[in-house]
Amino acid sequence: MKLVLANNQSEQFVQFHAEIQKDAPFYDYAGYKSLLFEFNVEAQKNTLIFTNVDSKTVSSDYTGVYLNGYMSTPEIAATVAAVLDANKIAYVNRELKNAPSLSKLTMYAKLVAAGVQIPHTFAGSAYAIRKGEDLISLSYPAILKRADADRGIDNFKAKSYEEVLELLSTHDEMSLWILQSFIPNDGFYLVSVYNDVPAFGIFRTLEVRPDGNEQKAHMFKPKGGANASLLQIDELADSLVETSVNAARAMNRQIASVDSIYDKVSDKIYILEVNYNPQLVTITTLKEIRAEAFLKTMHELGETEGN
Repeated sequence: MKLVLANNQSEQFVQFHAEIQKDAPFYDYAGYKSLLFEFNVEAQKNTLIFTNVDSKTVSSDYTGVYLNGYMSTPEIAATVAAVLDANKIAYVNRELKNAPSLSKLTMYAKLVAAGVQIPHTFAGSAYAIRKGEDLISLSYPAILKRADADRGIDNFKAKSYEEVLELLSTHDEMSLWILQSFIPNDGFYLVSVYNDVPAFGIFRTLEVRPDGNEQKAHMFKPKGGANASLLQIDELADSLVETSVNAARAMNRQIASVDSIYDKVSDKIYILEVNYNPQLVTITTLKEIRAEAFLKTMHELGETEGN
C-alpha cells in the first residue's frame, strides 16, 4: 500500500482523493495531524514508527509514501522521513532526508535512528495524542512537554492520561508535543561537546521547588545555578561521556550541550535534549567555562580537516 500525506484537509481535497482512489485503491490518504510517533530504543527491536490515530494504519503497512504540502508542518514531515529511512521504506520528496531539526520531535527521531537511548516516547500533534489513548503504552506519572519549547516552558509531570488531556485542552490541535516515560532521578547531567570532544560536565541536583508545583516537581533550575556543580570529564562515567558524544554526532552538531539522566546503579543513560548552542547569554551558570570552550572552538574553526 502507498500513503499520501498532506495538510489540506478541506472537504474538496478529501473528496478529490476519495474519487481517484476508486481507480487506485492501492493508496491511502492521511493528514499530518493524525500521525502518532513512537520511539523506543529499549524495545526488543528499536521502535521508530508512526500510527494514524484515525485509521490505525502503521508505517510498516506502507511500501511507499508521498509527503506533500509539508511547508507548514516541516517537523512532522521530517520525522516521517526519519521513520521511513530507518525502516527502509521509499518516499518522496527526498529533500526531507537531511532536514535540520527544529524541535524535540525530529531530534528524538534522529537519536533513536542512531541507537541513542531516550525515555520511551510518544509524540505528535495535540490532536494525535488526544486520540491515541489506546496506542500509548506508558505508565504514569509521565512527562508531557511541548516539542518546540525549552527552559522548562510547557514541560509538565502528569499523573494520569486525564491530566495530559487537561493540559492539552488549551492548545491548538496542530501544536507538537512529547509524552514520555518519567525516569526517577536525583538530578540531570549536561555534557558540553565541541567537535566530538567533550569539554566539561555540569550536574544539577533535583531539589524541592519553593513553589510546591507538583507538575514541575521533576525539574528545578534556579537562577544563578545554586544546584549546579562543575565536573571535569574524567569525573564522569565513560558511558555517559560516550553517549553524549554519540548524541551530538547523531544530530550532526559540532557545538552541543547534551542533557541526560544517568542511573549509576544500572549504568543507563537517557538523553533528554541535545542543545545546539553553548548558552553563553541565556544561562549564567559557569559562564566563564562555557565561554572558554566556545572561544577555543571558534579559534580552531577552519583550521582542521573536514570543516
